[in-house]
Amino acid sequence: MQSLNISTSAMRGIQQALDNTASNLANLDTIGYKRRQASFSELLSDSMNEQPKVDDQNRNTPFGLRVGSGARLGLTKLDLGQGNVKITDVPTDVMIEGDGYFAVTRQTDNKDDYFLTRDGNFNITRHKALNWYTLATPTGDYVLDKSGIPVQLTDPNQPIRIDAEGRVFNGDDDNPVAEIGIWKVNNPDQLQQVGKDLYDADLEDPIQLTDKYADAVTEGIATVRQGALEGSNVSMTEEMSQLVNIQRAYQLNSRAIGISDQMMGIANSIRSR
Repeated sequence: MQSLNISTSAMRGIQQALDNTASNLANLDTIGYKRRQASFSELLSDSMNEQPKVDDQNRNTPFGLRVGSGARLGLTKLDLGQGNVKITDVPTDVMIEGDGYFAVTRQTDNKDDYFLTRDGNFNITRHKALNWYTLATPTGDYVLDKSGIPVQLTDPNQPIRIDAEGRVFNGDDDNPVAEIGIWKVNNPDQLQQVGKDLYDADLEDPIQLTDKYADAVTEGIATVRQGALEGSNVSMTEEMSQLVNIQRAYQLNSRAIGISDQMMGIANSIRSR
């Protein structure tokens, strides 16, 4: 029975790793997508057949026969490697070079929800509540500035320039009209993905944004590049190689279950004689 438990728990974790690889491959062309790496952890072990006291001389290993209980998917770690640069020459396309995230907001059920994203594919739109022009994602989420409010543009008909620090210049004015917020996340693995390349910012109001996250530009870990987008950091070659390893591990554990079933059948037939 122990062999069946070990193989079935391993197959369950392998299936989850396969789902993770499938998700990475599905987002191969998603702007700003960060792949996840599956890692396994060992389940608790049992100690059997404790040796007599005379056997403990010059022994460096633990006493008893250690019998494992299998493995499980312990963590899907976020790979923060930089994605490929896609030059678009579109003024509203913005790419983060380094570590950091854009903050966006969306109004649902008379309240504002806040998210983080690496997708800088923005466009100019009018904010429905504040009645000014701002930058927004293709799904309609408004981009926040360094103070936690949507970026404000003075004239949407004039060209915009965005420098390496995220400062937005509208028209020929040399004074920035806004500064796009680039936020540092201390532990990105704790970010919860909510779909559409967004992560839950875990905020109730914009005031908490500046309290919870540091300015990545001020920290010197991020710069902004206008007219470019960050592609996915998923490698087709690496994911296909991982897929082959997953298939082999699944076949091995499936075969182990079959052999265990045969052994149990033989044992039952011997007892019945």
